[in-house]
Amino acid sequence: MPFDLDAIRAELPLLGSQAYLNTGGTGPLPRTVARAIASEAEAQLGMARMGPEGVELTERALERLRAATGELVRGAPEDMAVTANTTTGLNVVVWGIDWRPGDHIITTELEHPGLSVPISVAARRHGLLVTRITRAEAGRELEATIRKYATPRTRLVALSHVAWSSGVVLDVAGAARAAHAVGALVAIDGAQSVGAIPVNAPALGVDAYAFPAQKWLLGPEGLGALWISAAARERVDLTFCAYEAGVDHQVDGSLQTYPEARRYEISTPPLLLCHGWLAGLEWLAGIGWDQIHMRTRANQQAAWHALAHIDGLEMITPAGPQAGLVVFGTCGHTPEGAFRQVLEHGVCVRWLVTPPALRASMGFFSSESDLELLQVGVRSLRS
Repeated sequence: MPFDLDAIRAELPLLGSQAYLNTGGTGPLPRTVARAIASEAEAQLGMARMGPEGVELTERALERLRAATGELVRGAPEDMAVTANTTTGLNVVVWGIDWRPGDHIITTELEHPGLSVPISVAARRHGLLVTRITRAEAGRELEATIRKYATPRTRLVALSHVAWSSGVVLDVAGAARAAHAVGALVAIDGAQSVGAIPVNAPALGVDAYAFPAQKWLLGPEGLGALWISAAARERVDLTFCAYEAGVDHQVDGSLQTYPEARRYEISTPPLLLCHGWLAGLEWLAGIGWDQIHMRTRANQQAAWHALAHIDGLEMITPAGPQAGLVVFGTCGHTPEGAFRQVLEHGVCVRWLVTPPALRASMGFFSSESDLELLQVGVRSLRS
């Protein structure tokens, strides 16, 4: 259908009150998501939620959500697990490996704490070695760099598809080739990619790919998804687990584990949120993913070029097409101080500590007026 920016923005009420440019943190909530959650809550008032009808509706919703999230990353439903967020999915992989002291992990200095913290704790508890590729190395010749650092003891390469602190799109396919050359698994943080750029997890050659509902997919908080290949499931054991891991439960805790990725789902799912996310994904699909990805990239490029023309402003996101993020310096202000000054001009961005910077998220729904307000707010930092 024709792209109608006014109609799309009307479906996102927050955009009527400010230039909201922090989708990389949490996206604006569509009316259709809120309506679906409210409608399901009303329906549950008269439902025996653990009766036959309630259990069947829950199973059906989860099946639909596994299929819908699988379509986002070109994965089969049986390779999808519904999680609470990106971090949960990444922890499934980090803690599911049968580590031995002296095993090796390769990651980068660009990672969000949702990945860097689990790696650090696993290294401390299991006596692992960790190589953190520098920011500069990660942004160029990533495959060659991983090949340089990889050893026969390298068990995991874990990194972002789009770096949250720089906006750069990393060479995930190259990283996977280098990792698999030594038999390592590859886990990807897709928090800043899915919904912003096209993603084909199987074609990238990775083993696991985690992403959230609430960022570029404009869903509710408290949900995410993990794509994990059948081969990787043979190497990633259960850790934080319970009833939903399988069937035929015994009094000693043994069970028949599901062969599908759903084995990594923990317990009672947030059914209200599942219905909300499903409604949001249906709305986005109706707009068209090609349109969404194209406009996100175009708006990101427009913002990058507009800010690059402001004298003295350091552009941290590299030039050229990336994803939806534009990261730039704070012109001598503290990150939080710069954020608050820009906010005074009606623009909500994200402030970062390392590097000290601001981050603007340019979505498919961003408008020319949003960009104009961003320029005004950033120019105020120079005065």
